[in-house]
Amino acid sequence: MLDLVIEASALAFHPYVLMYVMLGVLLGITLGAIPGLSGDMAIALLLPFVFFLEPAMAMGLLVGIYKGGLFGGSIAAISFGVPGTPGAAATSIDGYQAKLKGKPSKALHTALYSSVIGDTTSDLVLIFIAVPLAAVALSFGPIEFFALYAFSLMLIAALSQGMVAKGLAVAAIGVLLAMIGRDPITGSARLTFGMPGLSGGLSLIPVLIGIFAISEVVVQGAKLWRRKVDDLMDDVAEQASLLQGYDIRKDQLSWKEFKATLKATYIGAAVGTFIGALPGAGQSLAAFMSYGLAQRFSKTPEEFGKGSLEGIASAESGNSATAGSTFIPLFAFGIPGSATAALFGAAFILMGMTPGPSLLNDNTEIIYALFFTLIFANLVNLVLGKILLPYYSRIAMIQPGYLIPAVFILAIVGTYAANNSVVDVWVLLFAGVLGVTLRLLKFPLAPLVLGFIIGPGAERALRQSMIMGGGDWWVLVKSPIAIGFYVAAVALILLFTFALRAKK
Repeated sequence: MLDLVIEASALAFHPYVLMYVMLGVLLGITLGAIPGLSGDMAIALLLPFVFFLEPAMAMGLLVGIYKGGLFGGSIAAISFGVPGTPGAAATSIDGYQAKLKGKPSKALHTALYSSVIGDTTSDLVLIFIAVPLAAVALSFGPIEFFALYAFSLMLIAALSQGMVAKGLAVAAIGVLLAMIGRDPITGSARLTFGMPGLSGGLSLIPVLIGIFAISEVVVQGAKLWRRKVDDLMDDVAEQASLLQGYDIRKDQLSWKEFKATLKATYIGAAVGTFIGALPGAGQSLAAFMSYGLAQRFSKTPEEFGKGSLEGIASAESGNSATAGSTFIPLFAFGIPGSATAALFGAAFILMGMTPGPSLLNDNTEIIYALFFTLIFANLVNLVLGKILLPYYSRIAMIQPGYLIPAVFILAIVGTYAANNSVVDVWVLLFAGVLGVTLRLLKFPLAPLVLGFIIGPGAERALRQSMIMGGGDWWVLVKSPIAIGFYVAAVALILLFTFALRAKK
């Protein structure tokens, strides 16, 4: 074990790996601070380029982008009241109010510290839980895995921010797209519509980039087209007026104020870590649940919504605490816990590693190096954030009009370069159109991506189970573990459905 730790640490702390981590954190914070852009978009765009990097370097870059993006979203949320990422929406409630009260530095530093604490807590839980869970998963057969996949798809849909029916529908679309190509048992072509280019199925890269990046570019481009210059000038004038009379010396986070936010930070860390481990729950849910619980247990709940540092700490800690725990189902069972975990799962596949319980056994050194990288990225996030925080808020003023064309071109070039395939470019554009349509109809995107990735494994497990049972469907409920998953899935869907109705 000691030899493994030494080898993994040597790999994780190689100068090139450290350089890619720092580059990733810097890029992630920068993109996260710009409303409309996100770390997920950057990860999706960079997936084709993991071919050209060693696994440890590629993971360092992607982890850095992910970590930096989580904190970066709070910069725009606090500075301009516009969440840079969906997970930062709860942070903007108190963050922007604190800024209006002349406390932008205190708000930003509170967000930075709570983000790092929540993130590190989640990473430690991942490190100590993933390995034992993976050992349990190795005893699963096709019947148990199909039940687990079914449970995950239902849970993903149920936790789609109150849109159970839409979540299930979108997850089903993802599974349907995954079935294009050849039958995993018989090898016969299906759903190819006579096009030879689809016989190998839809490639992962164009689907992910299309759903996340292209659809986001189109939506942001449309918003930019409708935006009036007068509105933009009003925003700039408002920001200038707020800066008049501001004294940075009076806006420093004291040790007493920091200690006062620790309880809220720990609440966010606990809630975010738990929510992050649930497939499909997401950062927004974790942030708002953490915010609500922190307000309930606060000594000054009346201050929430009025610039409370506790409100900022709980929301940002809950948001960032999903970072590590979202990988638990990916490492233990091969099931992405979130859209970001799905992107990392795609990166593992592109590097020849299969997500799931065998991942830790077959690539032990790389995974343990990844564990070290996760912790180191938090330290980099803290240091870079602390040093560059005075400049980061200005990043949110970068006009999206300069970035949208570059993102679109990079998406097409990266997709074509991955397999030198024109078919992949058409798949990219189709996925982009599908993503835009779903966004306009208010359908969640994460269930589609997770369904697309889980679909092949679920189908393979189902077909193998049916072969084992001689075509008898009852074979799917002969395992006590499988029955437990089915019962839990139904119970959770009913629970969230009734909770939604009661809320209305």
